[in-house]
Amino acid sequence: MGNRTFLSVTSADTDWIDYENTAFETNNFLAPVWFCLVSQDQFQRYSRQLMQAWSKIQPHMDQPDVEDLPEWKQFSEAFQWQIPWADAAEQLRLSVPGTLARFPSLATPVQEWLETLSTHVQRYSSAVIHLELSQYFSFTGDPALYLRDIQEYVTLWQSPHPSQEKVWQGAADNFYMLNGEHLPWRERAAAQPEQAADIQPAQSVPPASGKRQSKWRQELYIWLLAILSAALFFTVYIKTSSGWLAVLCFFIPSLCIVWWNIINGRKQTSRHQLEAAGTLKRNSPPSDAVLRIEYFAGHSPIGVDGMETGPSEDKALPDLIPWLQILQATVLSSHVVELIISANHSPVSTLPIHLKLDEQLDAKDIVSAVNAMVLAHDKTFV
Repeated sequence: MGNRTFLSVTSADTDWIDYENTAFETNNFLAPVWFCLVSQDQFQRYSRQLMQAWSKIQPHMDQPDVEDLPEWKQFSEAFQWQIPWADAAEQLRLSVPGTLARFPSLATPVQEWLETLSTHVQRYSSAVIHLELSQYFSFTGDPALYLRDIQEYVTLWQSPHPSQEKVWQGAADNFYMLNGEHLPWRERAAAQPEQAADIQPAQSVPPASGKRQSKWRQELYIWLLAILSAALFFTVYIKTSSGWLAVLCFFIPSLCIVWWNIINGRKQTSRHQLEAAGTLKRNSPPSDAVLRIEYFAGHSPIGVDGMETGPSEDKALPDLIPWLQILQATVLSSHVVELIISANHSPVSTLPIHLKLDEQLDAKDIVSAVNAMVLAHDKTFV
């Protein structure tokens, strides 16, 4: 058995919470990662309602029928902690970057935690987070000590400090102690592959007349190329009587066209990338808005508002890429990551950017951190 705690997700108009709403649970401990959803204001309101209810029931605690009193019911209800998902998500986006920047090894378990949480949150248009922690109160029976423990976990996210390294390292080595037991919403999970196919961005389809016109031009070019090649072949052969020279001249127009297409294709790709990068820079906040986060062994590119690009040969890149413009991050090597960027209002829809990391940073941790923040900013998750 034990004293269990639960993080559940329901709709805003749901009063009853059953086990299918539970996203995570623990046994005899509090999961630190849950409290990245809790702001100081949320915690203070919860503390006040609990202490006010405690002040009314405390004088009656020695009575044998204390649990039958209305004050006990009020005290039990005071443990109910509900946070609208909009508020929780906002706090999440403020809390997580600073902690992941300073403790990169937390990135993978935090990303896994967010992926599971999203299977519950996405079920509702107006979700609410429920923290059921009353059984943990049984360890002390003292609300002041109970709230002190919660305050410590809230502070972990809002005031990262080198002294927390042992706490976080121990949690990162054991996902269960950091996140609690994962309970993904199974119906949603089973439908994910089909839904994922449905939400792929639609490809623009040119008009049928445009296709026919393009095909007609292509056929015309082929016929003209064939006529030109044949003319060169017979002209050279008649004048020189050299078969190999005539064959060479026959292929010269084709080789020129192939070479021209290669050069033109490279120019088009380069131009599109520059235009996309220019669009990205215009849409990004100015460089003086970058909030630098120093991790405890150097500098981290993970910021509250986005990913810092650092020194780059590409002058078109902004100093900061907002989280909303990053679609995905992948590992290229131990210290190089690739970001797939959304390039709106550009001839290309996405733009790959390669970033070199500080040698003390592991690309895998940074990629997990970036993908966690991308999910936290995803429209279906927000």
